[in-house]
Amino acid sequence: MKKIIRTIGLLLLTLNSACQNKKQEKMQTIEEFDWVEAVNSPKGYPIEVYAGGFVLKNGDPVSMFSGPTTLEWGGDISGMNSGIKPLPNRLNVSWVAFDEGCLYTIDCPIDYDKILALFKEGYQDSLFFFNRNGMHKKITYNVIQAGFLPGGGVVVWVGGAGKQVEIGRYQGHKTEMPKQENIAKLDNHDKLYFSKDYYASILNNTKIVPLEIQEYKKKHPIPFGLWDSYRTKYLWKPTFTSEQEGFEVKDVGIKNFNGENEELFDQSLVKNEPQKRAIIHSISIGWKDKENQAYGGNIEFNEKVIFTAFEELFKENPNAQAEIEFRVNIANTFITAFLKCNGKTIPLNKEAKVEVFKSRRKF
Repeated sequence: MKKIIRTIGLLLLTLNSACQNKKQEKMQTIEEFDWVEAVNSPKGYPIEVYAGGFVLKNGDPVSMFSGPTTLEWGGDISGMNSGIKPLPNRLNVSWVAFDEGCLYTIDCPIDYDKILALFKEGYQDSLFFFNRNGMHKKITYNVIQAGFLPGGGVVVWVGGAGKQVEIGRYQGHKTEMPKQENIAKLDNHDKLYFSKDYYASILNNTKIVPLEIQEYKKKHPIPFGLWDSYRTKYLWKPTFTSEQEGFEVKDVGIKNFNGENEELFDQSLVKNEPQKRAIIHSISIGWKDKENQAYGGNIEFNEKVIFTAFEELFKENPNAQAEIEFRVNIANTFITAFLKCNGKTIPLNKEAKVEVFKSRRKF
């Protein structure tokens, strides 16, 4: 009998050890990267996460807890959980939408495979173009960001220096407010999430909601769906021209309305193939003249002007291939932009912010 018990005990010990080994092996196969979470909401439409965040591939949570958040769409406010860890495969978040005076919750899977592929592939950044051996050197992403939309939508991006890529768009649902007797039991901080006075204090704070946006919102409803419209993509590429001798563009930074951004330089600038991109929000251009003097320029487009131009150009054929031509004048003091396709040209500079400067350096 003792022999049987001993045999069973050894068998259970062996099985337990095998299970532990399999568990450890499974854990070891989950790749880890150095990244930090970030939170975003459209400028003037603040939110505040009060519970939850990303859920990692190994099941660990990463909190998105933050104060009131609002800034340019796609810009990020990084969190406190920087470090090496697995990537997320799920969103499980609850937040306050101050303008709507309600709570939202989302609990859904996100595209882990796409995130993993991007982190593993990395990308070329102009600031780290060569390593000590003169070879191309890649970096990888270091931010995973959730952007919270009016209406309960959530967009996830991965980002790094000079690069940001959308992963997907997900939909949360409204959560009922707790009963007053349950709110009364909460500590003072947690009570704020259910306080209309707190909501008003946030919406009236000009450091959170600029005065011009406050005035705009008095006359206009919440533009539900606006930021989803930013996600529409068209086939286009930038081109660069000048009548000056020796003109050569060296590097380009593109920011699009959907929160994505990219850099073009070296071979990516030489190839410069048309890509499916959202409508451009702004661009920075670096170039040189025949004396190798460096110049830089920025254009931030007027939203109404450029959206109208894209709609007009692509209304007959959404799959058309277009270009945005950027013309630098001979004096290196101004840049003019045109949207062009199939012989049709639409100027884009109306109400755009244009800046050109001469650099202290030469190429």
